[in-house]
Amino acid sequence: MAANPLVILLVEDESDLREVIEAALADAGCQVVSTTDGDSALAWLSKGQRPALVLLDFIMPRMHGWAFLERLRSDPTLHDVPVVAISILAETHPAVTAALRKPFELASLVETVRRFTRVP
Repeated sequence: MAANPLVILLVEDESDLREVIEAALADAGCQVVSTTDGDSALAWLSKGQRPALVLLDFIMPRMHGWAFLERLRSDPTLHDVPVVAISILAETHPAVTAALRKPFELASLVETVRRFTRVP
């Protein structure tokens, strides 16, 4: 029986980029749950879900990435989930595990996900 795939929470408002990331991570053996903003991501998390990693854009409608990150890190059940920033912004934050600046290579994305999860 095959192991359950790792669940990666992708928080990205650009639909084309979301689709490309979803495909690349599916090829790497991950299950991707996509949301378009921080509010939607928090709604998914509120159902008791725990991702292996969060891929987080910072510039989004409704709830931007900074506010989402603050809420994630303040939740005692989720505060230790690795967060990889995927953004055009050069700035980082101590609560971010790693950062990939857009545009990035898909191979770099997959390598980063593998580094912080159990993806083979």
